[in-house]
Amino acid sequence: MTEYSSAPSETLVERLAVRGYWPARAARHLAEGKYSSAVEICREHLHEQSGIVSGRIIYAAALYLTGQLESASEQFYHVLSLDPDNIVALKYLGDIEFQLGDEVAALASYRRVLEIDPHCRGLASELNRVPRQTTRTIIIARGEEITDFATRGSLRRLPFYTETIGDLFLAQGYPRLAADVYRTLNENNENPRLSGKIQQAEAKIKHREQ
Repeated sequence: MTEYSSAPSETLVERLAVRGYWPARAARHLAEGKYSSAVEICREHLHEQSGIVSGRIIYAAALYLTGQLESASEQFYHVLSLDPDNIVALKYLGDIEFQLGDEVAALASYRRVLEIDPHCRGLASELNRVPRQTTRTIIIARGEEITDFATRGSLRRLPFYTETIGDLFLAQGYPRLAADVYRTLNENNENPRLSGKIQQAEAKIKHREQ
């Protein structure tokens, strides 16, 4: 229909946002990095429309991106109460659990994602191929940075790629590994935040080479 036509570059989210659909407006703010605005929109409308899953996911994601991990976790669990197989909520919960130090719970969440969608682009490989670990500590040996970690033994072999893993590598002084993780994730789903972290890792690599 003519009334639904739009410019080729205009996305569905933008069209819905223009028409006043509040989850789309919140999603646009989220994509632009205006997390506080996204939170405000979602809070205002979820009070009366608590069953809209898309809006609650955006709300939870905005809370997560502002560092409010506990509040974000509560909202993602709320999403799962409405949609038990929601892989977005499960993936975010895995990241939150990992950041809070509960690697066992994080792996369980990631494994559930892969059970629902074995080809999920948010994770790099199937967890059921990795031996179960009993430790809760990730140890990265010091020394010359190894970039070909996929063939250098279990220390460098990752069961999955997440932004948290990239942050861990960067904090531990392995910018090349961090850049590899960020690039892999960004190829699957371009994200301005990941692009910034790629630049940060590359800057540290250049500084080392000087």
